[in-house]
Amino acid sequence: MVARADKIAASGKKRRTVSLKLLMVAGFGGLMALAVGGVLAMSIYANFTNTFSFLNRQAIQLINRMERSIERDAQEAERVVRGLAQLYTAGEFEIGVPASQNSILMTLLLTERVVEHIEIVDKDGKRTGLARRPNNEIVTIDTAPQPSDTPNGNADALPLAATHDPVWNTPTMHRGHLFHTVSEALIRHQKTQGIAVAAVGAYSLNRIVSEIGRDNDTTALIVNADQEIIAYSRDPELFRDNPTIAIATFPDDAIKAYAAELNGTEEEHSRTIADNLQISSVTTEDGNDYIFLSREITTMSTRAYTLIAYFDAADVGSELRRALMAAVFGVLAFFLAVILAIVFGNRLSNPLMRIAASAKRFADLDLNSYAPLPKSRVREIDEQAGAMNSMHTALTQFGQYVPKELVRRLMQTGTEATRSVEWDITVMFTDVVGFTSMSEQLSAGDVVKMLNEHFELLCSQIESRQGTVDKFLGDGLMAFWGAPEADSDHASNAIEAARQIAASFQEDNLRRVKNGQPPLRLRIGIHTGSAVIGNIGSHDRHNYTVIGDIVNVASRLEQLGKELIEDDDIIILASADCRTAAGNPAHMTHAGSHELRGRRQPIDVFRLMTDKE
Repeated sequence: MVARADKIAASGKKRRTVSLKLLMVAGFGGLMALAVGGVLAMSIYANFTNTFSFLNRQAIQLINRMERSIERDAQEAERVVRGLAQLYTAGEFEIGVPASQNSILMTLLLTERVVEHIEIVDKDGKRTGLARRPNNEIVTIDTAPQPSDTPNGNADALPLAATHDPVWNTPTMHRGHLFHTVSEALIRHQKTQGIAVAAVGAYSLNRIVSEIGRDNDTTALIVNADQEIIAYSRDPELFRDNPTIAIATFPDDAIKAYAAELNGTEEEHSRTIADNLQISSVTTEDGNDYIFLSREITTMSTRAYTLIAYFDAADVGSELRRALMAAVFGVLAFFLAVILAIVFGNRLSNPLMRIAASAKRFADLDLNSYAPLPKSRVREIDEQAGAMNSMHTALTQFGQYVPKELVRRLMQTGTEATRSVEWDITVMFTDVVGFTSMSEQLSAGDVVKMLNEHFELLCSQIESRQGTVDKFLGDGLMAFWGAPEADSDHASNAIEAARQIAASFQEDNLRRVKNGQPPLRLRIGIHTGSAVIGNIGSHDRHNYTVIGDIVNVASRLEQLGKELIEDDDIIILASADCRTAAGNPAHMTHAGSHELRGRRQPIDVFRLMTDKE
């Protein structure tokens, strides 16, 4: 049939297609409509019989979402202080030295938008750091210790809990704003030298309850242990001048009625439904009924907070009536759809299965094994096959500009795949020695051809070891391992990729010499460490890349190869951190301790020996 269709197309005649709707009507059976419709009717009846169970599940999901959002923000703040503690232990900055610590703090403020200020507190209680104001202006924090910061005048007593893990402190007021702070000790040589503190402002909580209220057509709020409201979805501006408002005096009749119930002045109508979730019904003075959902949490504070959401009881009833009407129309529409949907099954199933299989290949980003879908006489299937073929072309082109693993993650999880995270990764830089002078002797076309062949060699080996090519830098490139998918063997994979590159590069040089072309010489630098990875850029253009000192070190190692390459075709230099993370492979020799530009302390450098060496 496909061959016949192609023959008709080749003859120049217009292909005749048949509407899918007409085919469905022609082959329909009423018995299936009655059977499936009866099952649907019984299902709807069962759903309405268990209405309250359904509402309970919805309530749990609503409060769980609010709690997860707060926990997510808290985890971002914890990652900041944990990362600072690790960087300090590794000697990446010095306490109280702005030139040393501010670039790190600036990067964290820009990547972790939940955190509004970051402080480093020394042993004397002096606070230095950076803060982001509501207008996104970054200002410097430099505060002398107060008498209360050092109890009993003891300079060794730090002002916050100096723990080895992030710990949340009692919420504090600063310039009329409520802040939640998390701290972790800064330890070097097994001694606590200071504390890293990250602060999350009330804006974070108000943003969360506003989103919950908007998305679920409800009113959400957060109440502290002193029965004060600190976040309110309907009007966050209430807290511009008052960071906390007593629940009993809050300008909301439903909340006042709820506060009266909490104080025992009204008849109690609350019960626990599941997961420590309380559900209560209250009546205001004007006779309106409301349903309140609440749960206590201890995230971001040493004292419990209560998450609350409430609905107008009349709205719940109207929702049930609308659900009933929708069910009635749904049943009628379903019967009509069934009547119009059943068609010669075997005739339609094969092309639909091919389309489904193609979609599965797209989801797995298996573009190489994709076979173009044939044309169909059914108009809708024919259009869908054409769209799938066009999508394959677009994804193939898209994959040439964006790392394949990132494309796969974007297709599976959406923008969550590009959210900024801090991980231990391995970064590689490469550069061709003397490429500029070599390219002066070649035409532009020959230069492009040589670069494409060179990058094809490098990229194939990098991708074969689960690496991601970040960007091309003239005649060099930057790649990384350990993201967007976490990989515990990122350092080993990077080392092995470098060995494979060396083998392929030396083999390619033999080919070049045989063809009368000059051999190329290559430098590679590899470093392992902690970095922030995710989307960096403006609102309309992003680049998924790596931010952190690890990038500078890897680049400096590649440049150090200028001094050590001598007459070799290729030199591969790796840091001691990379060698350790890779399990100290035997084919790496110590190349001395070197001072890299931009770093105060020298680092041990190891050379990866190739097969020829």
